[in-house]
Amino acid sequence: MLTIISTFFVAFYSFDNFQDQMSSQWDVEDKFDFIIVGAGSAGAVVANRLSENYKVLLLEAGGEPNPLHRIPLLAMFLLQKPYADWGYYTEPQENACLAMNKGKCSWPRGKSLGGSSNLNFMAYIRGHKNDYESWANITGDARWRYENVLKYFKKSEDYHGEWDNDRYHSHGGNLRVGQPPYKGMADVFCKAAEEVGIPTTDLNAEFIEGCSPVYLTQKRGKRLGTYHAFLKPIKQRRNFRIRKYSHVTKVLFEGPENLAVGVEYVRHGVTKRAFASKEVILSAGALNSPQILMLSGVGPNEHLRSFGIPIIADLPVGKNLQDHVFSLLGPFVVDQPITLNLEADLDPQEIKKFIKFGEGILTTSFLQASAYLVSEVAKSMGQSDWPDIQYFLISANIFESLRDYISISQNLPLEVLKTFFKGIMGQNSFQIANLLSHPFSKGELKLNSSDPFKPPLFYPNYFENDLDVKVVVEGAKRALNLVENSPTFKTMNARLHNISFPGCEHVPFRSDAYWECYHKHFTLPLYHPCGTCAMGNRDSPNAVVDSKLRVIGTKNLRVIDASIMPHITSGNLNAPIIMIAELGSDIIKSDWSI
Repeated sequence: MLTIISTFFVAFYSFDNFQDQMSSQWDVEDKFDFIIVGAGSAGAVVANRLSENYKVLLLEAGGEPNPLHRIPLLAMFLLQKPYADWGYYTEPQENACLAMNKGKCSWPRGKSLGGSSNLNFMAYIRGHKNDYESWANITGDARWRYENVLKYFKKSEDYHGEWDNDRYHSHGGNLRVGQPPYKGMADVFCKAAEEVGIPTTDLNAEFIEGCSPVYLTQKRGKRLGTYHAFLKPIKQRRNFRIRKYSHVTKVLFEGPENLAVGVEYVRHGVTKRAFASKEVILSAGALNSPQILMLSGVGPNEHLRSFGIPIIADLPVGKNLQDHVFSLLGPFVVDQPITLNLEADLDPQEIKKFIKFGEGILTTSFLQASAYLVSEVAKSMGQSDWPDIQYFLISANIFESLRDYISISQNLPLEVLKTFFKGIMGQNSFQIANLLSHPFSKGELKLNSSDPFKPPLFYPNYFENDLDVKVVVEGAKRALNLVENSPTFKTMNARLHNISFPGCEHVPFRSDAYWECYHKHFTLPLYHPCGTCAMGNRDSPNAVVDSKLRVIGTKNLRVIDASIMPHITSGNLNAPIIMIAELGSDIIKSDWSI
């Protein structure tokens, strides 16, 4: 089956590339009102909103999303495919990714229309109210307060769920949000959480601690990324152009004000230029937008000079890199057959159910429920209303294909997983992702070369700050408490698989030292890089863009994507990125009197 799928991938993308080359004659007109770089979660939204009123060019380094990305269950299996993913890896770190090949964690980033919304696990989580209050305090701009950003979350939302009220949710937006038809153990997990003091609540409203089944961006059981939600419906607009396979190499500037007038890009091996009469907008993501800025001369002075790049503006581009990081706790074995068993459950009937009705196990992304807790570290810092531990329930038996794909997608030696999962294969089991929601550690992105086709260097610095270690150790212990002391899980005889993770055999199993070792070896990024073009006051030494997302020291250049976050939000980033794009689009329209 996997061989057939791979063959389909190659055939589809070869045809897509042929079609794109055949359509390249229409790029004779190179003057637009706005040029948007990147068609991912942010760029697709900005393109949709601005092309309502203006002539817009959208440049994307990849091609069309593959139809198989629409199947939620394939989310894990479709990571690290070169036609849809930049295939990045972190640099070796002292305190993380220790079990990975060469000490490098995998960092998939979307490379197609829809970007990482084609690769993610579709969780729709807006974050916490305090995330946005802090953004407003950092920038001094009330536009970023919770009450204001809430209306932009609602603008794009088409909500279908159990907490349907006008204050927090809306209907009719581009993005359908709801629980998947297959919920697995979600209700069981939240019932057990309630039994240890974590209430069931709407995690997309105002809360402190709570649990909920995961809400996904789906429509009729299929993935609804930003391509299908925001781009596909407007592709025929006469004032809108998409150019796929267009790798932007730099922003073009003119005059003493560093006026952004266009971009240079390479398409099918040919260097081209396009010009914008109003603005250039970088929405290439938290890893590629800073790279483009630095290649264009916007970034740390000494770093750019070391590559012979002329300086346009000396700004801390690439600094403040943040990401959510986690480890999979478990497997937890249960006596009842209530967990997902793909080897037994995935049959022709399930495929028919998905194709015909959008139902069944193919609608799950593996993430079934989520919970938030406030750590003792947060309480000691006066943040008892701002949760910093997050859990995801992943209820699926470990089987050979899944184990092997974890190895491939996470750059983790197969022998390590064979040892760790010994004796557990095929048993009824689940795992809990123990997530660091508010990392204290910050990393950095640097250029590797002045060659725009060489990937940057990524130094996330996971667990560099000891407070992060304290939080994940507490998270691990409280997850064990949830499983071992809740009546619900006790009735299932839920218990932790008792094999130490390879590399941590030297410390007592289940001790604090063990959980520290465990997370530093079995380090799993949640693929939420952000903060590399941080928003702030124009006179702040930490700011790359101001509160209107304009690049400081330049004119008519903005960044609209996850890179502008001053600090990471409390949850998955796709929903906040779409909000940023909605708000940013309105700011642009206001500035140009529309």
